[in-house]
Amino acid sequence: MESPVKTVIYMIHSVLIERLKEFIENEARSCSMDFGCVTPQYVYRMWGGTVAFEDIEAGLKEIKNGCR
Repeated sequence: MESPVKTVIYMIHSVLIERLKEFIENEARSCSMDFGCVTPQYVYRMWGGTVAFEDIEAGLKEIKNGCR
C-alpha cells in the first residue's frame, strides 16, 4: 500500500503533465509553434515562475519520451 504522501505527489505530477500537454496544444494552435520549440525556460516564463523549473523540465521530457 502506498503512503498518502506518495499518492499526493503522483496526483500533483499527473496534473502537471496534463497542464503541460494542454499548454503545448494551445501554443501549437495559437502561433503554429512546433513542440520542439516549447522549452522548459519558455514554459517557466509563460507560467510566471509558479511551477519549479525542474518539474517543468522533467514533465516535458516525460511527454517527449511518450511516457504518458
